[in-house]
Amino acid sequence: MSHSRPWSPLSDAEWAALAPHLPLTGAGRPIANPRARLDAIFQFVTTTIPWTSFRSAHTRTDTLHRQFRRWARMGVWSRLLTLVAKRRAPKHLKSIADWIVAAHRRTYRILGIPALTLARRLGMRNALPGPSWMLPDPDLSELVHRAVRRILNRPLTRAAIPLLRACRLLLKAAEGRRRIPACLIPQ
Repeated sequence: MSHSRPWSPLSDAEWAALAPHLPLTGAGRPIANPRARLDAIFQFVTTTIPWTSFRSAHTRTDTLHRQFRRWARMGVWSRLLTLVAKRRAPKHLKSIADWIVAAHRRTYRILGIPALTLARRLGMRNALPGPSWMLPDPDLSELVHRAVRRILNRPLTRAAIPLLRACRLLLKAAEGRRRIPACLIPQ
């Protein structure tokens, strides 16, 4: 995915919009320079390189990656994605929405299905780590399971057989693909 705004350090207004949403401590102690750390994370997520190849002038890469994971588990990226998905989001957050989306997309391996579900429910398809039709869809799965329970709670008839077959196909689709070709994964 191309970013509408290439990476550059956060402006004072962007930092002021982001700071209230960030826990400014790391493992119980204050982060020395949270703005530089966030800048480095946004610089990383706007690239296609893995963490092991990324170098930052401000922070060691392993520290940066640890901070990214910590914030992912604390729900920082999910909260920020929810904020930028709103129509009346602050304009300074909207200006870095692509970076927030890219950061959230990278949390999939940490957060799993909840990250997919949030992006789907917010209608933020660019926050998904691949094409939506190739990814698991928990909402569809739950909907089909409810339909199957309704069908099975009644006396089984011949008319129910095609419905159950259709439900089986829908469940297969809801489970997603095992592998997504690299050419279809957004960067």
